[in-house]
Parts: sequence; C-alpha cells; structure tokens
Amino acid sequence: MPKILVTGGAGFIGSHVVAELLRMGHDVRVADDLSKGRVKNIDLNKVEFIQSDLTDPALARKVMEGIAYCFHFAAKIGGIGYFHKYPVESLRDSTLMMINLLEAARSQQEFKRFIYISSSMVFERAMSFPSKEEDVFSNPPPITHYGFSKLAGEYFCTAYRNQYGLKYAIFRPFNAYGPGERPENEVGLAHVIPDLIKKMFIDRQYPVEILGDGEQVRAYTYVTDIAEAIADFGLDNRSDSESFNIANPKTYTVKELAQKIWEIGGEKRELKFKHLQIFEDDVMKRIPDTTKITKIFDWNPKVNLEEGLSRTIKWTLTRSNV
Repeated sequence: MPKILVTGGAGFIGSHVVAELLRMGHDVRVADDLSKGRVKNIDLNKVEFIQSDLTDPALARKVMEGIAYCFHFAAKIGGIGYFHKYPVESLRDSTLMMINLLEAARSQQEFKRFIYISSSMVFERAMSFPSKEEDVFSNPPPITHYGFSKLAGEYFCTAYRNQYGLKYAIFRPFNAYGPGERPENEVGLAHVIPDLIKKMFIDRQYPVEILGDGEQVRAYTYVTDIAEAIADFGLDNRSDSESFNIANPKTYTVKELAQKIWEIGGEKRELKFKHLQIFEDDVMKRIPDTTKITKIFDWNPKVNLEEGLSRTIKWTLTRSNV
C-alpha cells in the first residue's frame, strides 16, 4: 500500500487519524516536533516516527521521501488565548511548514494528494449562517493570525494545484473535543471543553470562570468522528480539489455547554459563573453547514455531545496528568 505521512500525528486530532489509518491497514509515517504532541499518543511499534521541525525545508524533504499521501495537521495551535499570545508563531511557523511540505510534495514522483487540515476559524467573520464551504470567498478574511494562516494554507493548496497540478483535499473541523486533549494552566490557551473540565472538577472553581457572557455559539464535534472522516475521505478521489466542513451541526452556547459538563460531571449545586473579560476578536457565532460532506459521502457524526462529554470528562480526570 502507498506510504502515508501524518504531520502533527502525535497531536490531538492527528493521533486519532493515525490510529484510523492503521486500522485501515496503511503504512504510516508520523512527523511531529512534540511541542504539543506526545509520543505515547501513537503506537511506535506500528508507525515510523520522525521527530522534526518542519519549518526546516531539509527536514520537510526528508519526511516527505517516498510519500504518496500527506495529511498535514502540524500547526501552532491552542485556544483563543494562544492565538493572541503567540501571533507570530501562529502565522510564521504554519506558513513555513506549509510551503516546505508542498515544495517537497511536488518533487515526489509518486505523490498523489495533499490533505490539508484547515479550521473553522476561516469563518471568523462569517456573515451567513450556517456557513457553507464556499462562503470563505464572500466573507471578509479572518482577523486572528491563526485564522488567517489557515485560510492562507487553503490558498496555497489551490495555487499549487493550479500551477503544478498538485492534488489536494481540504477539511475544516469545527471545535474538536475528546480524550487526548489536555487542559492548560492559563485561561484561553486550551480549548473550552478541557478548560471547563479543569476549572470545575480539578481546580474546583465556584463560581466557574468563563469568557464574556457565555453566549458564544459553537458546534462541538467528537474527535473520532472527525478522524474517521478525514482518514476515509482524504484518500477518496471524490475529495480531490474539494473542501469540506466536518462538524456535528447542532450548536450550543458556552453557558449551555458548561451546564452539560457540570451535570454530567455529577455536580448537584446550581452552576454559577464569574465572567472574565472577553478576548479581542473572539467570535460570537460559528455555525457550520454540513450538507456537502453528507451529500457526497453520506456522512453524519456518530457521537452526540452528552456521550462525548462523558468520555472526555472521565479521560481528563483519570489520565490528563494535570
């Protein structure tokens, strides 16, 4: 079978995609600098692992040798606080990695497709809801450097296709969550679900701190649903030169999400909030349209929010090593 590269494959979503590709019987190479990922997230007996900083073009060429498909997850990533604290890394490093990998890919004679993992953050300034894939061309560009870097990555894909014939597929996960993502010790550096679990059940905050009024609207998607879709459809010819939203389209406010985590975690007290200053440029509403991926691949998420949160809370409290 053709050899597959997963960059950032020791990270949260990437490691789940690696597991799915292995389950499908593929030969997998993982490249990760371990700045966020962990070696224990992958089975070193079943993958070829190369620790590498892909901002180095020589290392990008090395990891791409003999590769037919590249799933590109590697990025500087975190919650809304991370984007504001590290705008240079979010934009500079992600762009360098993208260019280096695409240049390395087009030199590979047997290379078949570049599968780029974009983000729902390309819809930061969406004006129509739910947002369709093609709305990125009519909406204003993202404000945050991270969101802009993801949109730039999509443009790099289309540019290399137009000029060099390099095939691509783009997937935009919406608010991935699940076992494997660890909370952080500073507000906003992690995503909202591990952040709330830590505040409620590890730090025992009461009232619980949230950003702003908690009316921010999001669609939360369980990580294995995302991983299975990316692994399966990224290798499918129907994804060639296409972009797809991957999401559980049911939406919740942050306050509604927090209430579910509170109750699923077994708390009986009334949930009370302490409202912190919201980050500049925080998006109040991000709602996906998933019609395209459902129509083409007959795909729908399998794990509802209640079941996903139950699994995530259990994992975080027993294995996150916070």
